Amino acid sequence: MSTISTKNLQSNKTILEDRHIVYIIGGIIGIFLLIFLALPVLNIIRLSFTEYAPKQFEFTGKLTTKNFVDYFTDSNMIQSLLNSLWIAVWSMLFTTVFAFIFAYGLTRTTIRWKKSLYYIAMIPLVAPSMLQAMALISLFGSNGLITSGLLHTDWNIYGPNGIIVSEVLYCFPHAMVILYTTLSAVDSRLDEAAASLGASGWTSFFKITIPTARYGIFSAAALVFNLAITDFGNPIIIGRGYKVLATEIYLQVIGMQRFDLGTTVAVILMVPSVTAFLLNYYFTKKSASMISSLANPEIPPTRPAKKTFFTIYSWLVAFVLVSIIGIIVYKSFVKVWMYDWTLTLDHFNFRIPGGLGVLWTSLWISLAVGFFGAFLTMLNGYIIEKKNPFFAQPLYLLSIIPAAIPGLVMGLGYILIFNTRFMNLDDILYGMPLLIVINVLVSNFTLGTLSSITNMKNIDNSMDEAATSLGAGITNTFIKVIFPLSKVSFMSNLIYYFMRSMVTVSAVIFLISPDVHLAAVSVINLEKDGKDGSSAAMSTLIILVVVLVLVVFGFFTRKKKDAVLTEE
Repeated sequence: MSTISTKNLQSNKTILEDRHIVYIIGGIIGIFLLIFLALPVLNIIRLSFTEYAPKQFEFTGKLTTKNFVDYFTDSNMIQSLLNSLWIAVWSMLFTTVFAFIFAYGLTRTTIRWKKSLYYIAMIPLVAPSMLQAMALISLFGSNGLITSGLLHTDWNIYGPNGIIVSEVLYCFPHAMVILYTTLSAVDSRLDEAAASLGASGWTSFFKITIPTARYGIFSAAALVFNLAITDFGNPIIIGRGYKVLATEIYLQVIGMQRFDLGTTVAVILMVPSVTAFLLNYYFTKKSASMISSLANPEIPPTRPAKKTFFTIYSWLVAFVLVSIIGIIVYKSFVKVWMYDWTLTLDHFNFRIPGGLGVLWTSLWISLAVGFFGAFLTMLNGYIIEKKNPFFAQPLYLLSIIPAAIPGLVMGLGYILIFNTRFMNLDDILYGMPLLIVINVLVSNFTLGTLSSITNMKNIDNSMDEAATSLGAGITNTFIKVIFPLSKVSFMSNLIYYFMRSMVTVSAVIFLISPDVHLAAVSVINLEKDGKDGSSAAMSTLIILVVVLVLVVFGFFTRKKKDAVLTEE
């Protein structure tokens, strides 16, 4: 009896200690998000209602609504809001339609080379976010290969049309992934049943496929709207004076030092961004609830005409996406675009602050973001899903909020917190690489956490319980049970974080300092300075580094899988 009592006491002690560890780690993550997410955003909202002295470049501390009155009574400022909505709506419509047709071809027809087409569609993710605008200017700008070289026309793509096209190309893979997942879950037996009852292909499409996939379509549309209205890279490159909210924030803060208008525009930008995020989140939940595990993945043979159409369309889209990358890579080796086609390496001799070292800085910062981000979100997902402490819901809410906050707003929030002018905290983080690591990590925290929670749902609770019953504490259980079962999810999050850190601009544009320069931001600066050959060369190097790192990660991941299979 005493032995049993002793074991029970030890078990109760272990559970109590585990609970304390969960509270401590969960509390640290929560405090981290409060400081580096909630505080900067709330501070921006506060400052947007605070009086500002332009001559002294400081806020007086007095509450006022003058900032919003000035904004909504200025026709030029109002125009930036209308322009943003115009760009976002049209980008949403075009992207959703094009991505839906592409995803439908991959999931609902029997065209060949589906896997290759899927990976080609992901190509834009390895390049800086403004690459699409750069490529469009090279082809359709005032000195473009097609407009000036082939057609000899004065028409160019600058302005709203160029922004919309570049946003469609930029947002395409994001929408395609959602629609691909949604359409893959549509049961093909419903189409077979409809066909057996005499329904035509169009009838089945509009009466079965579209209604079944509607929430996925709405989710993709909301995501694209959010991405388009908050994007900074493409509008600043190809807009040429066409003002949108994202560029307006940058111009007010960097160009005019008007932090009052910068914070005001940031708050206005958050309204449609948060709305789009909430809609996307709602539709994603609805879409997930409609997915059936009993759906039949087999697709009946596709009619020749339909197969031909989707084959041509899919490869045409693939060609466009590859061409965008190809144009920039080729341009980086051309001496003078449109005038001297001699191949050269001169553009790779960067005459910018930091020189070629900006690429190395971006690489190690991105690797740090990848490892820390993947580990922290996996830990966060484990605490929320498996341990479910009393603060799990508030922690989950804090974890998904970053997806609703535009990267530019996060960056502005950081300089308004960690800056001498406002809170005397610059000696701690401002101007240091660590602040950039934290910023990118927090800005992309949502997807990492949601991915980790999904992975944790797939791990049977009995494994965790078995480890605890054998006397293993939470630390040993996490290291020896949970982490080995989460390696795939961990690597996926690591790669996602790494890629986002290498190509992101809006989240870090305000955090560059004389001591810290990043490759993606250098691309924008070079393009704005008219050094389009050098900007193309830097973009090429970024793409090369991202691809090489992905290949290395893929090699080691495959090697570990092979080792496991050999042991079994």
